[in-house]
Amino acid sequence: MTDVADVSGAADTADSAGAVDRDGLDERESAEATLAALVDVVDDLASRRPVASRIVAMTADSSVGSPELAGVLASDVALTARVTRLANSVFYGLSGRVRTLPFAVTVVGFAAVRAMAATAAAGADTEGVLPEDTWVRSEAVAVACGELAPVFGIPAPEVFCLGLLAGLGQAVLAHHDPTGYRAILDDDDVRRGGRQALLAAERTAFGVCHTEVSAAALSAWHFPDELAEALHLVDAPGGTTAWSRCLGTALEAVERAASPQAPPRDPWLLSSGRVAEDRLRALASRLQVTAPREEPGET
Repeated sequence: MTDVADVSGAADTADSAGAVDRDGLDERESAEATLAALVDVVDDLASRRPVASRIVAMTADSSVGSPELAGVLASDVALTARVTRLANSVFYGLSGRVRTLPFAVTVVGFAAVRAMAATAAAGADTEGVLPEDTWVRSEAVAVACGELAPVFGIPAPEVFCLGLLAGLGQAVLAHHDPTGYRAILDDDDVRRGGRQALLAAERTAFGVCHTEVSAAALSAWHFPDELAEALHLVDAPGGTTAWSRCLGTALEAVERAASPQAPPRDPWLLSSGRVAEDRLRALASRLQVTAPREEPGET
């Protein structure tokens, strides 16, 4: 005969397990609802940046040429400056030699222009919303991704764009809740803890982190599946892809350069045995993670 206490205990255990399952389901449903709402925020933000939004659409059209794209891009002064600066960066080996916008578009490629336009459309360059060095760090992640691409056997131009897009979700969260997100960025524990502390704080406040928001936005804008998947997986436990491992390793390199006080993560684990500590340190030492200061009298 089964003891009543045993039956009661088994029932309690079953109820507890059911509660855990329900809680887990509720959390997933809540996260999905949050992401859907944040994609609506992206659409609203994009409507305020018609040039950037048009560029996102144009760069998906194979019939559009560099001169035509440059003509539209020229209407957005801030985005034009960023594309031109990127074309003159060390990554492309043409420092100081790219002087026209059509040439800049040709140098960086349509995919990179599209990535930069998408980030601008999401409001990343709205003054006061994110730290001043946000764009520079995005470019550093892109450069790190590009340098690591051969190690992971993936094309450098495409994963370079992935790096540019990784922080898009931060802009969306910042516009969604300016006061709340600023409080997260200014929190001493987040500053000391670096990127992992930021992700944890985002999940506590919003139920999702910024890379998940980036992934949802890219899916909504019909970017290549491997980019959205990499952003979805880079901060998720479990399964990864070569793209997400490359991005995760690149993000760690930028973290080492930008926030040396943050607890380091093992690149050997992040890269599944492809990038050793000494290689990551060397990469981090070459990255520019702060905006260059203008000299007196420079415009």
